[in-house]
Amino acid sequence: MTKKAIFYTTAAIALTIVIIVTYSAYSTYRLSDKMDVIQTRIETVNFFIKDVERDINKGAFIAGFRTLLSFNQFIANNGTFIDNVNERFKESFLNGTIEGQPLGLMKDSTFTDWANRISAEANKIDIKFNFTVNDVKLNQTDPWSVGIGINISLDIRDKRNTSYWIRDRYLTSTISIIGFEDPLYIVNSNGRVTNTIIRTNITNFVIGGDVTNLITHANNSGYISHNDSPSFLMRLEGNLGNSTFGIESLVNLEEFQKQGLSLKDRSIVDYIYFGTKATTNYRINKTPEWFKIDGTPPVPGQSKGEHLDIYQARNVTI
Repeated sequence: MTKKAIFYTTAAIALTIVIIVTYSAYSTYRLSDKMDVIQTRIETVNFFIKDVERDINKGAFIAGFRTLLSFNQFIANNGTFIDNVNERFKESFLNGTIEGQPLGLMKDSTFTDWANRISAEANKIDIKFNFTVNDVKLNQTDPWSVGIGINISLDIRDKRNTSYWIRDRYLTSTISIIGFEDPLYIVNSNGRVTNTIIRTNITNFVIGGDVTNLITHANNSGYISHNDSPSFLMRLEGNLGNSTFGIESLVNLEEFQKQGLSLKDRSIVDYIYFGTKATTNYRINKTPEWFKIDGTPPVPGQSKGEHLDIYQARNVTI
C-alpha cells in the first residue's frame, strides 16, 4: 500500500471517529436536556401535589364551617330543624343547597368551588387536576367539636404525560361548635330568643348554700357537657335524646318573658324545658319563681347523679 493510500485511510478513520464522537456527544446532550425537562416537570407536579395536600383540609374546613352557619340561618329562616343532618351537610358542602334551596353563605364557598379553583390554577401550569368525592360524613367528635370526614379520589397528572399521581384519600377536619347558635332556642322561641353556645367557666354552682354562681350560670345560659343531653348535631335535628357528647344549658326565662313568650312550668334544663318528658321539678332557694330543676326525692339528700346534683342544688331546694 502506498503512503498516499495509508494517509487517506487514516484520515477516513479519524473523520469517522470524530463524527461518531460528535454524534454521541450531541445525543448525550439531547438526552440530558430531555431528562432535565422531565425532571423539572416531575418536580412541578410534586410541588403542586404538596400544595394540594396542604390546602385541601383548609378547603374542607371553610366549606364545613360555612355549611354549619348556613344550617343556623336555614333554621332561623324556616323555623324548622334539619331533617337529616348528614345528608343535608353533604348536599350543602358540595352543592351549596339544602333541599335544592340555594344558601347565600355557600356562594362560591363549597368544597366543589374550592376544587374547581385548584383545577383552574393547575391548568395554568399544564397539570390536569381531577377529583371525585366518594362520600362526606359529619360526626360529633366530642361535646365541643364536630368532625368532617371526606373520602376523595384524586387524579393529578402532567399534560405532557411525564408523570401522574392517582390515589384515594380520607381527609378529616375538626370544627369547634363554640360560637354557633343553639337551634333549640331558635325554633322553640319562634326566632325571638337565640343562645350562643359558650362553654361555662363555672364549676362550683352552689357554695355553702350560696346560689350566686348558679344564678349567674342560668342568666348567661352557658353550657356544660352531660351524657344525658343531646349533642349539637342532635340539636340541629331537634332530637332531644341523649348522647355521650351531649351538652346542655339552663334556660333564662326572663329573656322569654321579655319577648312576650308564655312560660312553661318545667325544669329549666334546656332539653327538658323544650321537650315533653315528665319530670319532678324543684324550686331553688333564693332564685326567681320560674327557676326549677328536675330530680327525684329525697331532697335534701344524698347525690343521685341527677340534674339537682349536677348543679349542686339538691340541698338548697324549697
